[in-house]
Amino acid sequence: MAKPRGHQNTSSKKACTSFRDKISNLPVDLILKILYFLSSKQVVQTSVLSKRWVLLWTLVPSLNLQDNNGGRFDKQARRKFVHFVDRVLFLKKSASVEKFSLNCQPIYGQSCINKWICTAMEQGLQEVDISVTEISKEYLVKLPCGLFLMKTLKILKLHRGIMVDVPVSVCLPSLKILHLLLVKYASAESISCFVSGCPSLEELHIDVRISPVNMMNLNISIPTLITLYLSLQYAFEKEPHAENFEINASALKNLIYLIYIIYTSSVSMHKQYFVENFPCIREANICVPEFYRTEILKAVSGVECLTLTWKQDFFDLVLEYNFCPLFANLTRLELRGVMNWRLLLLFLENSPKLETLVADYKIFRRDGRPRWRELKPVKCFLSSLSRVCFEDFIGLEEQVNMVEYFLMNARVLRIMEIYSRSELSSKSKHCFIKKLSKVPRSSETCQLSFK
Repeated sequence: MAKPRGHQNTSSKKACTSFRDKISNLPVDLILKILYFLSSKQVVQTSVLSKRWVLLWTLVPSLNLQDNNGGRFDKQARRKFVHFVDRVLFLKKSASVEKFSLNCQPIYGQSCINKWICTAMEQGLQEVDISVTEISKEYLVKLPCGLFLMKTLKILKLHRGIMVDVPVSVCLPSLKILHLLLVKYASAESISCFVSGCPSLEELHIDVRISPVNMMNLNISIPTLITLYLSLQYAFEKEPHAENFEINASALKNLIYLIYIIYTSSVSMHKQYFVENFPCIREANICVPEFYRTEILKAVSGVECLTLTWKQDFFDLVLEYNFCPLFANLTRLELRGVMNWRLLLLFLENSPKLETLVADYKIFRRDGRPRWRELKPVKCFLSSLSRVCFEDFIGLEEQVNMVEYFLMNARVLRIMEIYSRSELSSKSKHCFIKKLSKVPRSSETCQLSFK
């Protein structure tokens, strides 16, 4: 028998009340932790739930102000956002705020944006994350000088439409993490001056496009630095001025180092380039062109996990000078880009403790025809190499011969994984599996996987 409609509504209300009560009855500290990860607009909206929630949002130790692109085209939306931010900052003025996040359009103007930042700075911030939509050079926002003098600040992240104009004095003694992502700089020395005032920095992430109007001298000398992410995009049409580039970070453990040439017109990249050795390095991901020479390989020779995405000119240079340092601690190696059998063997010979090899076959360059069956096994084949993964397999003769070389010589190999390209037919895959399954294996426990 169906229940009366009124009874159903009553049950529904009780369920909602019960659910609301479960949240309301949580400890205040736990509620604040949940609200910490919401936008300030969502946090303020909780004040309508009950009397207990009216002022609870003011105790949340974070301000997360998101414009969501509405203010750029809608004047009314812009006025509402300004009123909301001003109101929230006023009501939070007496409360402690650990994190301040602002994502907005530059159309609000530098004075308005800096007013918001300065008001938040008065509350002993530990983390600041500012992102301004990049429109044009005229709308770049310069940050208040006081931001560079905050003794309590531990994390600082700046994104896009910001002009980093570093004052004469930078004093950020507590700063541990600094992200500078596609921002602009007032001078070529801006980054160097910035990091020189951060004596406790442990993580540095720089993503910058370098051009004739945005030149850069990078002098990164930070003894406390553990993680460094450098993404440098070069865009030149004419000969650039020489740049100074120096990295000195004796405690560095993790390095991601990416260089991209966006556009050049036969430009020769003249650089004064110095990289100190990183004795504590554990993991590195490197993609560099020829003009960086081979110093970077020597600098990371103590690494345990290494990913190299090579450009042809860079690794031609390695082969030309037969320069590949001894990677005494390397256990995992990923080689991506232009494949060359001589280069592969050179890295294997200099990695005596290698356990895992991942090789990408996007381009297989023929450089002489190796006699794989006559090549002797390298040292890591005898004691450590246990997993090999070949990607972008399309069935070239050189690829098949290389797989056979590993199967026949790697004595402790447990897994040989081959990932074929989508254009390789099921029939072709079956033929290769059948052929490779017949190859005698030096390791009795080796499993062949073809995907």
